[in-house]
Amino acid sequence: LSPQLIISLATAMAEASPAVNGESPDQHVFVDDDGNMWGEDELGRYRIDNRVWTWNEIQEHPLFMKDIPSDPRDIDNYPMLTALQSILYDDQTPEEVAEHFKKQGNEAMKLQASKIALMNALTFYTKGLEMSCKDAKLNSVLHSNRAAVGLKMGEYLKVVDDCRHAVRLDGSNLKAWFRGAQASEVLGLAEQGLKFCHGALKLDPKEPEVLRVQKQLQARLEKDLLAQQEMRQLDKKLKDSRKANASAVESFLQLRGCRLGPVLFDMSMYRMANGGLTPHPKLVGEDPEMTVEWPMLLLYDEANQSDFVAAFDERYALEDQLQMMFPEDRHVEWDEQGKYVWKRLAAYLEFYPEGSDTTSMFRVDNAAPMVEVLRDLCLPPCLVLHVLVDGSPAQTVFCKENS
Repeated sequence: LSPQLIISLATAMAEASPAVNGESPDQHVFVDDDGNMWGEDELGRYRIDNRVWTWNEIQEHPLFMKDIPSDPRDIDNYPMLTALQSILYDDQTPEEVAEHFKKQGNEAMKLQASKIALMNALTFYTKGLEMSCKDAKLNSVLHSNRAAVGLKMGEYLKVVDDCRHAVRLDGSNLKAWFRGAQASEVLGLAEQGLKFCHGALKLDPKEPEVLRVQKQLQARLEKDLLAQQEMRQLDKKLKDSRKANASAVESFLQLRGCRLGPVLFDMSMYRMANGGLTPHPKLVGEDPEMTVEWPMLLLYDEANQSDFVAAFDERYALEDQLQMMFPEDRHVEWDEQGKYVWKRLAAYLEFYPEGSDTTSMFRVDNAAPMVEVLRDLCLPPCLVLHVLVDGSPAQTVFCKENS
């Protein structure tokens, strides 16, 4: 008889008779606080389970399964397999179980062309490391073997991490030293890779593959060191140039009674827009047309927005800049009401009063050249202007709060 027919016959028999095989129905039935049904007879108390077998339960029973789960991580979805696994490993030490998982991982690695095989190997080696095994050499091999899987997967940072653990557990693990060097080379970490090579060559000074990787890493390191030296020289030139420019700017500004004070705000967020450098005014042009280009921060207090202008030529008026940013025929995204139009805007410049380390403000004449606005003032290296809609309630509140 087929299994389906057996189930059909059993169901029909159960429906036809309240008792099975001549047994009397359960007596003294009661339900406990957890909802479990219990009965009691001359043999004592027993739990009643009236659930019938489902077809899925029969198919998934270890006795009838045709295939084991392809993914070992799925085993938790098969309670009976989990129970059998527990029985299988109950009498084994953590070291024996870890060794078993290592062998399973090695078998999976023989089929490494398959993604499923790599996933299984990764899982088996990881399971082995979770067994709290006290055998340092075995744990070292498990880490090293998992690193081999990581190399196939392109997970080079994890490979290096596994190899570090492996060589700490067993310094004679040649494969771990070599795999750490391979991953370091791909990551561009020449100095680290050479240390892995050194560890491998102490074990086998003539290992050709290690010698090959060492040669490549040595060339990479020399190239990196040369590039670093050139970068340091370039940085020094840039610093010297910036220092000379800052001194020239200060001397130039002093001719009109203008001085530079402390930076007013944290400008780190604007360094990217300024080539990674803290914004600072610079001289442009030649005598007698030499002038200053200022970095400028525009703050829109009402809208809680801001704009950074990397270089504003002080020969121009502020309204020239505002006209480009706030034309009549186009509104910025955050100006939902279309209030910010260049000719409706009022700007307030922050400066340092004589002998003070805190700033004051005054309203700027938007039509005046900025060079005239800034005369005889002590200013932050990056000009800060608060921009509001002229005549708006926000302007009234701003002026009152900053009187």
